[in-house]
Amino acid sequence: MKSIESNSRRIIVARLEKGEDLLEALSELAKKYEIVSGLFSAIGALSKANIGFFEEGEYKSVKLESDLELLSCIGNVSYREGEVMVHAHVVVGDREGKAFGGHVLKGCVVSVTCEIFLVEIDKKITRAKDNATGLYLLDF
Repeated sequence: MKSIESNSRRIIVARLEKGEDLLEALSELAKKYEIVSGLFSAIGALSKANIGFFEEGEYKSVKLESDLELLSCIGNVSYREGEVMVHAHVVVGDREGKAFGGHVLKGCVVSVTCEIFLVEIDKKITRAKDNATGLYLLDF
């Protein structure tokens, strides 16, 4: 195990509006406030979801196109190759109470609103490519 200790600096609270892409908005929010490392939580509603499952070296996309509750979206913000990177996972639920979850990909579209609490930390967290998986993992 590798780890570091960090403290929170500030909390950014945001509300997304209908039609915004969840992943793009999270990235824009981090860039707007110059946050290079942090964690976030979000809830709300989506009209479409594009979630991924990592298999055989790539994310397999699962697309859902109906009204969905954004039951939970959690993730982090780090730095990868000179750019802010958002890594997020989501659980959404349909009108029958069925839940679906996975990695947030572009194409998760807000239907009504999305409420985000983004906590900035005081350490710069970076990611480095792991040759075994091809993923960019936290690097301390």
